[in-house]
Amino acid sequence: MRRFLRRASEFAQWGARLPALCTVLFLSHSTPARAADVTSVFVPPSAPILAGSQAGLWLYSLNNSSQKVVQTFKTSLICTLISGSSSSNIVLALNPDTNGMTALIPPGGFIKQEYLFTVPSTFSGRVRAEISEYNQVVQLEVSAAGPVAPRSTETAQAAKGVSITEKKTTTLTQVISNNIFNALSFYEPTYFILGSYPAAEFQFSIKYKVLNYEGPRNPFAHLYFAYTQTSFWDLISPDPSFYDTSYKPSVFLLYPDVLDQKIGEKFHLDLQGGTEHESNGRGGTGERSLYTVYLQPTATFDLPLNLKLALQPRIRDYYWVGHNNPDIADYRGYADLLGSLTWKDPQSDEKIQFATKFRIGDEGSHPGLQFDLRFNLAFVSLLSNFNPTIQVQYFTGYGQTLRQYNQTSHAIRAGLCLTY
Repeated sequence: MRRFLRRASEFAQWGARLPALCTVLFLSHSTPARAADVTSVFVPPSAPILAGSQAGLWLYSLNNSSQKVVQTFKTSLICTLISGSSSSNIVLALNPDTNGMTALIPPGGFIKQEYLFTVPSTFSGRVRAEISEYNQVVQLEVSAAGPVAPRSTETAQAAKGVSITEKKTTTLTQVISNNIFNALSFYEPTYFILGSYPAAEFQFSIKYKVLNYEGPRNPFAHLYFAYTQTSFWDLISPDPSFYDTSYKPSVFLLYPDVLDQKIGEKFHLDLQGGTEHESNGRGGTGERSLYTVYLQPTATFDLPLNLKLALQPRIRDYYWVGHNNPDIADYRGYADLLGSLTWKDPQSDEKIQFATKFRIGDEGSHPGLQFDLRFNLAFVSLLSNFNPTIQVQYFTGYGQTLRQYNQTSHAIRAGLCLTY
């Protein structure tokens, strides 16, 4: 522990000698989706809809942030149904029996709302539904018009050939699916980028909340499992192969907004602590592996001009390292810093983020620095429906991959980022 505190002190002294670099770090990388975004997706009915009858579309709203979000739903939406050369404007009406006009969505959770509508009796076959304000196209399957039965009654179920037992089974399946979906959320950024050797880099990351119980005296209500995989692929070569992959399962406790906005709404503090394994699974002399325990606070500041600044230091210690990388602390050290500066237009989905990640070795040497610029194209009218974010990344220093933990390299890549 004394050695750990000494190394943390050396890290702070090294940073104090480089004020210019610290200025850059002040604009560095954050946890994923700290802009309190809500992603909303319409899901069509699984069974064909009877033309001329009333049906429902479910709107799933996912809170990608680590803070509670109050979501307001419109009571009606305009939807255009298109079938071949025919089109018709209809109204989607919010079902007041679901969750009302406003709902509180927990961090990483979701809520669903039903919108009711009536399909024109002249429509049949595959119908495309374009929903205003959501930039989304939903494919519906409509069967020919017939007798219209009342909705949400046992008589209606019997007329469609669905027994009460089948209805209960479907409801149970939906409950199980909803619980799983509610517990799963994105963790670190998910992206695919191309550029310097090895040409392709991609990352996938999710976390799973073990318990949904939010009791104040139950610490395990904040227990998460997470899995992150970062791969480097020699894609552009006569013999494409994976250069290196980091597998990172982890277990941690995450306490969002621990101050509970007691010092105002312009500052939020999250606390996270746990253990993480990382290895590349190569076996033999190419194997790299380690176990760490860490503490990670995240401070988020709401700034003027729709800017948000997030700073996320991580302090760690190694309690087991592989025999092929016994000196990894000399290159990765005992602390690193992530941070980001994010701008979001409150009137549209346009968002720009500049992020950095900085790591320094045990003796104040072997630095590694990564810059990420992410932006969408909402301001370009022709590409307003283009959902993925553009990501440009530059890395310089030690440890671009786990295989290269003790080697220096430089790389620039660009591609698509799905979540961050």
